[in-house]
Amino acid sequence: MDQQSRTGFLHAESHLYAVLNLPKEASQAEINERHRSLSLIFHPDKQTDPTLKEAATKEFLEVQKAYQVLSDPFLRQVYDTLGPEGLSMKWPPALRSRTREEIQKILDESRLELTKHHLRQSIIPRGKYTCSLDATPLFSPRINGLRGHWITRMRDRIHDMTAISQSLVYAAEKKISAKTSVTLETHSNVGLRKDSIRFLGSIRHQFSPRLSTLTTFGFSHPHISRIEATYEDPDNTLDFKTIFSPFYLNSPPPVTLSFSRRLFRSKPQRGKISLHIAPQPSISLFLLSPPTLRLKDDDGSTPQLGPPTTLGLKYVAFQRNVGVMFDTIFPRVFAEAAITLLELSTRLEATVQFGFKGMFCSLGAHWSNERSEVSSTMVLNATSLLLQIDCKYLEQQLSLPIILATESSPTLVLGTFIVPSTLALLGYHFFVIPRRRALRKAHIQAARKAFEEDYESRRQRNAVESLLKDVARKQMRQEADCDGLIIQEATYGPAETELEDLDEGLWLDVTIPVQTLVRKSQLHISGGDSKTALQGFSDPAPFASKSLRIRYLFRGRQHYAEIPDYMPVVLPLAEHQVTTNEQNGRTGPYAYTLNKIDNISSSDG
Repeated sequence: MDQQSRTGFLHAESHLYAVLNLPKEASQAEINERHRSLSLIFHPDKQTDPTLKEAATKEFLEVQKAYQVLSDPFLRQVYDTLGPEGLSMKWPPALRSRTREEIQKILDESRLELTKHHLRQSIIPRGKYTCSLDATPLFSPRINGLRGHWITRMRDRIHDMTAISQSLVYAAEKKISAKTSVTLETHSNVGLRKDSIRFLGSIRHQFSPRLSTLTTFGFSHPHISRIEATYEDPDNTLDFKTIFSPFYLNSPPPVTLSFSRRLFRSKPQRGKISLHIAPQPSISLFLLSPPTLRLKDDDGSTPQLGPPTTLGLKYVAFQRNVGVMFDTIFPRVFAEAAITLLELSTRLEATVQFGFKGMFCSLGAHWSNERSEVSSTMVLNATSLLLQIDCKYLEQQLSLPIILATESSPTLVLGTFIVPSTLALLGYHFFVIPRRRALRKAHIQAARKAFEEDYESRRQRNAVESLLKDVARKQMRQEADCDGLIIQEATYGPAETELEDLDEGLWLDVTIPVQTLVRKSQLHISGGDSKTALQGFSDPAPFASKSLRIRYLFRGRQHYAEIPDYMPVVLPLAEHQVTTNEQNGRTGPYAYTLNKIDNISSSDG
């Protein structure tokens, strides 16, 4: 960030403090006192002159805005770290329940992202270095060099490895406006036969939210240029690509047209047709199935801010693509499948092509976070085995295509697959899982501590229960007289099974509030919304999906139900009946509820 931008950011960051004429280190008491005094001075009702009243109203609103932010500990921390831009961002409600240190860590990461965003708005540098290696001497069964110590033999094999080619691509992008950007690229190639260097320029323009173009011009002979245009709406996508040179205008340039369309109104599958018009034309047909999220536990929840699961396998997205390509007399069949583990930021994919010339297949794995990306792909066909390794940090990329074999070698193929997979599984078992388990435990313990220290919420729940206890007692007596629906115990809390023993302090006793909802021996709670809005309820675990557990009597028989948070509640149901009969303290069918009501009555007294 340049000096001018930084000065402007710091000025905006201290603006609200300047409104109250206070330093950033001011205490909450000082803020409250300053707000009260300024509100009395600039209150519009104290002004009789219309001109003064208009100016006073403006100042009064500025004071109220400053106080609204600085009196809220969370918003003040956001403002102190990110300035006014942070106030316009949408923060998850669960973030407020975290500790100040955890919030500060998240805000620091957001500030880094904002800084990167501002830098990218000016100039975006990108670099990619590619080195193609011939590693066939490392695995070929050679006659020479088999004598001597194995270290000597291995050293000789490594020495025989060669770099087939090297290339360096460096690009700098400048955003001219919100719709237009210009990129300058340098391509430098070093090979066994010929070295070359090329300079390219690109202009990308967004004509509308649906139409964009990309034009690339080569500054070196023969000045090859490319034009790409894309039109995209929610249901259709049309791509146009062509390449031409002013020195080869005697023949029509090759053109590629692609069109894809959503096939079903209620499903994401798309059909795609691609036509390549050239001296050797081709046409391809594809059926594309975009990533579809599936949950390990079918509870209807979605990814949310919260503690990581221990295994990281809860949120999984599947993608499948199939197609057929006609570029020769005989067609080629194409199939691709991919699995994305969202919590682990890992993607596993496999591709198979089968045609007259043989079969081509690839297996790959890709991992990424906010700053880095690492991927590995094994490519296999009838004549060669290739390993592609790519590493990327921010906008700088290293690519290593490695030729492992130029002839069929089942042993080498098996080893190339088994060795990296084994290392990945060992790292996952001994490093990833323990780390995720520790993070999860720390997160849940912090949430439980925050919940236990939320005295205001607890006081509100106790007050509501005190107001509902007489209604609950009356409802329970009526249901007991007709042998109807009696709530013995109802609890509301996390539904996740991985909480183990950490969820003991995260469950709310909602027996009395649920009992008051019983009408004529039936209980019905609408679905679609969280049950935290019900009287006597609150959210004990914002980071997790929740459920309502109810133990109840109906017609003198024991029943038990566990209902996910957003599902409707309908009691009684025959499927809830159990054979056990649990009682607490007293005897009788509604002993637990009577104990609960009496405990509230004694605490009120």
